[in-house]
Amino acid sequence: MITNTALDGFGANGSLLARLTRESGAIKTKLDTLMTQSSTGLVSQTFGGLGDAAQVSLDLRPQLGQINAYTQNISAANTTLSVSSTTLDQLKQIAQTFLTGTYQMNSGTSQAVDTLASQAKSALGQVESLLNSKIGDNYLFAGNDTGNAPVSDTAFKAYVTAIATPVSSLATAGGTATAAATLAAANTNSPFSATIGTAAPTVQIGFGQNVTSGISLAQNTFATSLGTSTTGSYIRDMIRSLATISAMSSGQTTLGQSFTDLVSDTRASLQGVVDTMSNEQAGIGVQQQFLTESQTTLASVQTALTTQVSNVENVDAAATATALTQAQQQLQISYKLIASMQSLSLVNYI
Repeated sequence: MITNTALDGFGANGSLLARLTRESGAIKTKLDTLMTQSSTGLVSQTFGGLGDAAQVSLDLRPQLGQINAYTQNISAANTTLSVSSTTLDQLKQIAQTFLTGTYQMNSGTSQAVDTLASQAKSALGQVESLLNSKIGDNYLFAGNDTGNAPVSDTAFKAYVTAIATPVSSLATAGGTATAAATLAAANTNSPFSATIGTAAPTVQIGFGQNVTSGISLAQNTFATSLGTSTTGSYIRDMIRSLATISAMSSGQTTLGQSFTDLVSDTRASLQGVVDTMSNEQAGIGVQQQFLTESQTTLASVQTALTTQVSNVENVDAAATATALTQAQQQLQISYKLIASMQSLSLVNYI
């Protein structure tokens, strides 16, 4: 094999041949780089290969990661809020059914009272189940402790009993006093588990920006309880109303005004439940709209940052393909020149 050192001894032709050999090596290195860029779409597979532009990538990639996390948080929060609203609608339907039923209690037969009381007992079981609804591994209404059921079966049943007990004394206590006693029992006792979150859950959607992402049964989240007979919690009010109806009997219809007063108070409570739940759902809708708008803003920022990173890290596919073709042609020409120069140098040498 004739080395470049040996070729240098061929005089001018040898010097030219050595230079062509060095240039072909540079073209081959460039060709290898272009082939890698063409296959990966990247300027370089290391930050060092980006040169001074590497700082742009180092600065912006962490921001893109945060934006992606915020976007995922928003998507999860919107899903939770949507399912929560649907579940609240089921609860509201139950409340509306018994709100209508209170009118039948006053105008219907004594048998209608017993029927509605029996239905209320069944409805309480449905309510308890709905309050412990889950999405994935998380409880919808557990507040900021989504890993534990918000309603304890033992506490729920004890709560219902505490409210229902005063109803048995309607004949002696009267309607107004009985209603007050059920309200006091609803305020004093709790149907919730000891682990229930005391506040609604939140999610981070930006740097230092945490927003409400769900509901806590411990207190209303987006709405203030309405009506003249309320505990301040539409969930407590609903359970109280159903527990009161479940404890009433056909025999109490003969109590006249006392019976009417208790039914009227229960009706007012249920009307407040229905109205407040509607407002709670409206609040959820407003929150979802805010989250969606935030997600749109994040998407715009993400697009802008991605473009900046792409300009630094990614190659222009068309330009790279053109440069690759040119480099291949240059290398072929270079090899032909080297071959011809080697032949000429050998002839001269001989």
